[in-house]
Amino acid sequence: MTFGNGSLRAAILIDRAARWVGAALVAGFAAMVVYVVISRYLFSSTPRWAEELPRMALVWLTFVGAISGFVRGTHFRAGLLDLVTMPAPLRRVFAVLAWLASFIFLAVFIWTGWKLTQITWAHQTTALSLPVGLFYLSLPVCCGVALLGLILKGGRA
Repeated sequence: MTFGNGSLRAAILIDRAARWVGAALVAGFAAMVVYVVISRYLFSSTPRWAEELPRMALVWLTFVGAISGFVRGTHFRAGLLDLVTMPAPLRRVFAVLAWLASFIFLAVFIWTGWKLTQITWAHQTTALSLPVGLFYLSLPVCCGVALLGLILKGGRA
C-alpha cells in the first residue's frame, strides 16, 4: 500500500498532534497529582476529584500515546524485524502482516469501545457525577485517529 506524500504528511501531523496532546496530558496529570499530594499532606484536605480526574487523564494519556505507536509502526515491530537478518521480501511480508494485524486490532477496538461507551454513558462517576462513558470514549476516539494515521501512512516504515 503506497499513498502520496500528502497522506504521509497527514500521518506525520497526526503523530505530532498525538505527541503534543500526550505531553499536555502528562503535564496535567503531574500537576493534578502534585496538587493532591500537597493538599492531602500539607493542608489535610483531599479534593473531591483526587481520584477521578487523574484516572481519566491517565486513561486518555494511554490511548493518545498509542496513536503515535500505531502511526510509527512500533507496536508490532518494536524494531526487532530490522535486527533479525532475514531476506528483504520476508521482512516485507512480516511488515504487511503487522500492518494488517494493527488494522484489525484497531477496528475491533473502535467497535467495542463505542459499544462500551454507549452502555456506560448513562452511569455517573461517584465524586464528580461525570458520565462513566468518558473513560471508555478514549477507545473509539483514539483508536479511530490511530487507524486513520495507519491508513494514511499506508504501510510505510
